[in-house]
Amino acid sequence: MLIDVYDFDGTIYDGDSTADFVLFAIRRHPNVLLGLPRIARAALALSRKKIGLTEFKSALFAEMAERMDMKTEAGLFWLSPKTRAKLGAWFDKTPRDLPIVLCSASPEFEICHAAKLLGIKTVIGTRVDTATGELVGKNCKAEEKLRRLAEKFGEYEIRAMYTDDAKADGPLLAAAREGYILTHGKVAPFKKQ
Repeated sequence: MLIDVYDFDGTIYDGDSTADFVLFAIRRHPNVLLGLPRIARAALALSRKKIGLTEFKSALFAEMAERMDMKTEAGLFWLSPKTRAKLGAWFDKTPRDLPIVLCSASPEFEICHAAKLLGIKTVIGTRVDTATGELVGKNCKAEEKLRRLAEKFGEYEIRAMYTDDAKADGPLLAAAREGYILTHGKVAPFKKQ
């Protein structure tokens, strides 16, 4: 199967949608700040490389899940005109002749709403048990994105990969026939070395 793959944060979305979602949810549910000691400990451990992003995100989302319905909050986040305004207009001008896959480290429960707005049917992101906040599997980044694509499609080939980060998405760019780097909504061809 031939597909086009798009990263989300910094690529289609102007910024980090997970960070924006967390801030949106905390403003609506300030009691999440009661979990700040656990979140701060996890952030410190992450900065010291004692834990990875998977463990940090699990700690953060666990505190959020304890205090809100994360699926509902994600839906409300994407109803916000401020959030929708951060979706890149350039995306509407890209080819739509192949299946498009949104492949991101952001949580699936959050970015699935953006995918609907964009008309994208296939979303691969970090899996989160929204009842507990625990990540199911690994944070969907780098090689994990390739593994998850293979899990979803079996045999596949990437025609084009769009990303804002050649280092983080290096494995996907290497696997793609064509690569594109986005910088502030401007698309430029990626030159393989």
